[in-house]
Amino acid sequence: MREVFAYAPFRKLFFSNLFSGFGQGMTMIGIAWFLVETTGSAQLLGSTMFTSAVLMFFIGPYIGTLIDRYSRKKMLLVENLIGFGVLGVLAIWGFFGEYTEWMLIVIYLTTTFMYQIHYPTQSALVQETFEPKHYNSINSLLEIEGQTASVLAGAFAGILLSSYGLHVVIIFNAITYLFAFTLLSTMTYTFTLEKEAKQSQGVAWTGQLMESWRYIRQKKGFLLFGISALMPFIAVMATNLLKPVYISQTLQEGVSVYSLGEVTYALGAVAAGLLVAIVVRKMGQLAAMIVNTLLFAIAIVVMVALPYGWALIAAYTFYGWSNASVRLIRQSLYMTVVPKHQMGRVMSFFNSIGMMMRLVLIGLFTAMIDYTGAGVGYLVLAGLLLLAAIGIAATMRYLLADAKAEAAVATPER
Repeated sequence: MREVFAYAPFRKLFFSNLFSGFGQGMTMIGIAWFLVETTGSAQLLGSTMFTSAVLMFFIGPYIGTLIDRYSRKKMLLVENLIGFGVLGVLAIWGFFGEYTEWMLIVIYLTTTFMYQIHYPTQSALVQETFEPKHYNSINSLLEIEGQTASVLAGAFAGILLSSYGLHVVIIFNAITYLFAFTLLSTMTYTFTLEKEAKQSQGVAWTGQLMESWRYIRQKKGFLLFGISALMPFIAVMATNLLKPVYISQTLQEGVSVYSLGEVTYALGAVAAGLLVAIVVRKMGQLAAMIVNTLLFAIAIVVMVALPYGWALIAAYTFYGWSNASVRLIRQSLYMTVVPKHQMGRVMSFFNSIGMMMRLVLIGLFTAMIDYTGAGVGYLVLAGLLLLAAIGIAATMRYLLADAKAEAAVATPER
């Protein structure tokens, strides 16, 4: 990790993500809490998340083709400019008037759109720019960076929201986007896939999407593994709806418990970024994936069985650890087996599948949790995580065999 961090282009990527992620995290906490507290119901937040998932499900595959067709650095710069422009205008409004529901929804949708662009593009840029031997270290460092931003967001969100209001949080987020744009624009980068990109210029984006689908379908076990390995992340996204409702209505606690849950989640994920390589060396990638997925499910069940604020705060440590561990192992595996010129499309394809699953879960939870309570929604997620562990156990060995073959080709016998 020390060797990677000494490389100036990586440091610029690292710190640009740190600042923009800090602002994004505070905005998402503020919007989610504000929508639940002001309406006294999960309906508006759930409907907003549902709408977001529908839009991202259709937009995601197209974004994937853009990532493979254009400079990944330019894609990240455009993302930051969009965030700065939209949030900057809405933040200024907050100094002169009250936010209406449609404005809050626009902020939520914009931030979600940033996520949809950012992570597939970042993965493709890392795979393209850095050497395979550094993938694990880079992914771990970026996980630590992302969760450090979440720790900062959780620590400051409650203070800023209660003391200064949502508009201050939003303008802070807009400034972080501008800072990230400025820093990233100075990063040394060469788009090495220009030849492949030019060859695809005349091909419709739907044709490029079908090419990635054929690749996924032909690789044995890849589709089921990709869906199963996404389940911890989908569970975390679904808890963005469940968590404020569970805290406000079931636990009858305040925003401080919400923020502390974000902090402990991030601390668990930072620990995973630091230690997952050691865990994988001792257990192996397959066992580590299965154990962490099961650990997530167990932590959910224990949290629901103990309906106290401290239990939620403790459980979110395990959520952070499990989700980050699974994501890091999955990410490094994808960077090894997926061709560079298809990385954006493959990542966006699975992101769209994840969006569809989130769409179903958000629709289900929005309809039920005002009647059943958010605890039942958490238990549904625990059941899905158990199924995901089975899917990983059944399919991951095929990808590990492909990764071993790729490594053998990259380092032939002397």
